[in-house]
Amino acid sequence: MVRLIHMADTHLGYRARRGTINQWAIQNYSRPYEQEIYDTFLKIMEEISKVKNLDFLIHCGDMFHHPFLYNSYPPPEPARRTFEEGLKIFFRNTNNQVPFIYIEGNHGIFRGYEFTPFESHIKEEENLNIYYFKERDLINAIKEKKTLKLEFPAKKIRFYVFPYFEFKSFEFYQQQYDNWIENQRPPKNDGFINIALAHGSIGDDTLHSKLNSDDLGYDYVALGHEHGLKQLSKNHYYSGSLLPMNFKEIFEKQGYLVVDIDDKTKYLKVEKVFTDPLLKRDFKIITIEVYPTQTSIDLQKKIKEELDPYVTDKGFEPKTAARLKINFTGEITFEKNWQINELMSSIRRDCFSELEKYNILQLIWKVIDISEILEDDISAGKIQDYILEKPDDEFKTFVGEKLNEEQSNYDVDKLTQIGMKALKKALRAMEREKEV
Repeated sequence: MVRLIHMADTHLGYRARRGTINQWAIQNYSRPYEQEIYDTFLKIMEEISKVKNLDFLIHCGDMFHHPFLYNSYPPPEPARRTFEEGLKIFFRNTNNQVPFIYIEGNHGIFRGYEFTPFESHIKEEENLNIYYFKERDLINAIKEKKTLKLEFPAKKIRFYVFPYFEFKSFEFYQQQYDNWIENQRPPKNDGFINIALAHGSIGDDTLHSKLNSDDLGYDYVALGHEHGLKQLSKNHYYSGSLLPMNFKEIFEKQGYLVVDIDDKTKYLKVEKVFTDPLLKRDFKIITIEVYPTQTSIDLQKKIKEELDPYVTDKGFEPKTAARLKINFTGEITFEKNWQINELMSSIRRDCFSELEKYNILQLIWKVIDISEILEDDISAGKIQDYILEKPDDEFKTFVGEKLNEEQSNYDVDKLTQIGMKALKKALRAMEREKEV
């Protein structure tokens, strides 16, 4: 029997940024949600290091959040310290006897360099039981037409590794990758357990179709890249991240997997360990229905009612401050859209300026247009009929109110004329998109 821990997508160094309050969890060190990810990572490394009869720890990419394609900043210092501390915990508790196998994901790698944070932060003289594979190792294997694998003959187990590689970026890459992947097909009936480690997804074309299917004949396929813990087939699993990163992920489960593989029958027993319950703060989406005749005062009252649970005597607490997103749905006119955005901007300023009152870390919102919930074949006509009922009057009222607030002397009629030309042009563009 072989036992391994499968984890991925820890994203050390991730910070919630959009619509967040500018406060520290630890002064001049880490932000609130960033620190929660560090704390959870260390807790899990302690936990898995005490799993009985553990043979391997595998991590399928994205140990760090930075750098990535559009952000060249290195991992922040707290992330690197947490990484090192987590490794020390694991190897100390396992007496350095359990190998840690890591493949690169699309986060945490320096595209233009030949080293990773693993190489810059692990001292060779410490002889830690670590094996890591980066994009460069994969490219070299493709060039040399060699298998990229790791074998442990004493345990009769073999790992085939697939670091993140955008092989469909260019036709040449895809052709070479298609030819090479046959080198990753394990031999039959040689008594070895064959496991694949990959970072990618069929959804964004970063996971090869042969790896996504059972074509190559692996006994277990450990995947990273998608942040929800889930089973794709009888032996294909994503472990997910440890905590949800954004509001799309709050509907998924996060955690890690304890995998037992019978060395004779290849029978799989997979235990799902969920870590999202470790989340100490509210992380939720609130839905508010609006309608055209609703006054600004009524809408403000409704929003404040939803935020009342986060008004406390203690005020802002980094470990428990809520992450909230408000979805406004219903019949949304131009005027109502502007009204909502103005109102929410003001409310967020109040929440973030009154630290002694509100326990809110993040507050964002989305105005969901009626066209998003109607069928495609009628949505364009419906929204145009609705919005263009009295657009000039609505827009002129809005412009007049704004100019009055700012005590400006601009010509209301002229501004309305210019604004309506732009809006009608946008609607015509939307109509053309619907026709395509």
